[in-house]
This record gives sequence, C-alpha cells and structure tokens, in this order.
Amino acid sequence: MTGRCGAGQGLDTNGQDREKRDGLADLEEAALEGAAQLLEAPLRAVERFERSVWEDLKAFTLWGERGLVAGRVTLAIVASILIAHMLGLEMPVWAAISVLRVFQNDRNATLRRGLERIAGTVLGGIISYAIMMDGKNAALVWVATGLASAFAVYAQAITRYSYAFILVGFTVPLMTYHAMASENPITHTILMRGAEVCLGVTIATLVDYLTSRRQSVRKPLKPLFGPVDPAFIGHALTVGIAVTLVPLIWTVFHLPGFDQTPITAFIVVSAAREGIGWKSLNRIVGCALGAIVGLSGVALVGDAGYLPWLAFLTLGLFLFTQVCHGGSIVSYTGVQAGICFLLIFVQEPIPHVDPAEGTARMWGVVGGILLVMLVGLATWPIRRRITQAVNEHRLAHEKAE
Repeated sequence: MTGRCGAGQGLDTNGQDREKRDGLADLEEAALEGAAQLLEAPLRAVERFERSVWEDLKAFTLWGERGLVAGRVTLAIVASILIAHMLGLEMPVWAAISVLRVFQNDRNATLRRGLERIAGTVLGGIISYAIMMDGKNAALVWVATGLASAFAVYAQAITRYSYAFILVGFTVPLMTYHAMASENPITHTILMRGAEVCLGVTIATLVDYLTSRRQSVRKPLKPLFGPVDPAFIGHALTVGIAVTLVPLIWTVFHLPGFDQTPITAFIVVSAAREGIGWKSLNRIVGCALGAIVGLSGVALVGDAGYLPWLAFLTLGLFLFTQVCHGGSIVSYTGVQAGICFLLIFVQEPIPHVDPAEGTARMWGVVGGILLVMLVGLATWPIRRRITQAVNEHRLAHEKAE
C-alpha cells in the first residue's frame, strides 16, 4: 500500500515537473514571438533603407538633372558662407544651413519656405529676448526655454505655418543657451543669428529664382488651426524636458558641443509625424556620414590654406545635396549629412579648421540624439496615457453629438 502511494506521489511530481517545463517553454516561445514582432518593423526599415541607398548611389551623376540641381545648391551654400565671412557675421554656418533647408528647386516653394524661416527666426528672437530679460536666473531660463520649445513642437503640428514654428523651436534654445555661455548680450546673438538666416534665405531665393524652371501653382491654404493632436502633446512633453535638461547635464558632466544639442533634440522629435523610427534611422545614418566626412576634411585639410578648404567643402556638399535633392526616400539622410558636415567643417575664421572644435560639435549632435531617445523612453508611459485620454474624450464627444 505504501509502495503504491509512493509511486503515485512520484507520478504526480513528474507530472508537475512536466507542466512547469511546458509552461516555461510556452513563456519562452511567447517571449521569442514578442521579440520577433518588435524587431520586425525596425528590420524591415533597415532593409528598405539599404535597398534605397544602393538605388540612390546608382543614380549619382555629374551632368544629369540631379547633378545640376546639386551644383546650384552647392554654389548657393558656398556663396552664403563666403559672403557671411566677408560681412563679419559670427557663424556663417547658419547662413549655409539656411540655404540647404530653404532651397526647394521651385521658385514659389523656396520663397514661401524662406519667408516662414525668417518669420520663425524673428519670433524666436523676440521670445529669447523676453526669456533673457532675467538671464541671471539660470533655472528660470532653462525652464522657459524648454516650455517655448515644447509649445513650438505642438504648434508646428496643428497650425498652417508649421515650418515657421519649427524655426521658433530651435531658434529659442540656440539663442538663449548661446547667450548664457557668451560674454555678449542677448541682442548681439539675436542680431547675428537673424542676419545669418536672412542672408542664407536671400541667396537661396535668388539662386533658385534665377536658375530654376519650376514654379509650382499656389495651393489652397490649410486651416489656420487643426484638430488636437494627442501624439504631439506627448512629443512636446519629451522635447520640453530634453531641452530643459540640456544645460544641466552639459554643465554637470562638462560635455562638449553645448550649442548644437538643443537643435538636434528638437528636430529629432519634430520629425515624429512622418514616423519617428524611419526618421531616426535616416538621421543617425546621415549624421554619421556627415561627421565622418567632416572630421576627415578637418584632418586632411588642416591649415593647408584656402583653396584646399574650398575644394573639400564643395566636394562634400555636392555629394550630400545629390542625395538631398534626389527625390528618393533617403533624401532626409542627405539633409542630415549636409547639416552635420557643415557644422563640423565650417568654422571661423575661414579657412581655419580646429579638430577640437569639430569633435565638440560632433558630440553635440550625438548627445542630442541620445538625450531625446532616453527622455522619449522615460516619458513613453505618460505619452501613451495622454493619447488614450484624448482619444477617449474625443470618442465620448462624438457619441454625445
């Protein structure tokens, strides 16, 4: 009797062990399936990106339409840098970036984009001046700058003049944080940035007007204000926190590239409307390419003189603007590569290039990307709840009607 009871207990124990093993196997299988589902979209994006890159490389040309457009953009960018330098502007690179971002290879589109860029810069300068009226209170400046950037992120998602608000978003931290680190008053920073942007917009508009055959028909105006966008309420929260944290983190840890990080933090998140994953992949690859070419140019050119510096600048811009204006799905990679290349390679006084300055600017861009990713992960639960709450409220309102 005892033997049978022991045997029964042994069978029960073996059965429980099998059930535990089966349960663990099921959990492991479910975890693997979940991981595969999570990785499926990023892997598809990487595959799509790789295929598009090869197609874009095959389309490179010296004399075709792409080559001609790239040559015109390169000419305008180089002209803006040289003129800004001759005028004694503080950072000609911002005139160059204005040309790169405004030039649309379409007379009307370039003019509209240029006007919005100037309007956003002016509004950003006014807000920056108001914030810096009590510039001695660093914490207040940080919080106010973060709030201004957060407002701009949300406003660019729901208003007709989205590009103008994009400019407000990165102009404010650029001006306030630069003024805090500089001995010059905020008015000096506002006037310099404003002059650099206006010069770049003017050159881009003139070159496009004189050389472009395209002239798009004026489209009907979008509504001045759109519906509430719950996703961008969360993105605004992320940007506000990230921009506010920038000076604190950079001061505590003595990190380089202070001025570039707020810009990167804003632009990464502001790209979320078109897919944060795809935009992030384009941005990371573009910044990596721009940094590699820029730092290579700094190492190769050194203090060799004006002509080698100008030749390397022209070559790098011609390559990146072909991607930027190639019309493919990786064109955003070309934009980011061009911006990063300019930030690293175009320094003052021209044609001097300082490896330490180039490295500091590179780390500013990298730090911005990492910071916004970390803050985005930390705020994900809150952003998800905000989206759910707004959608539930909207659904209840529709049912009530």
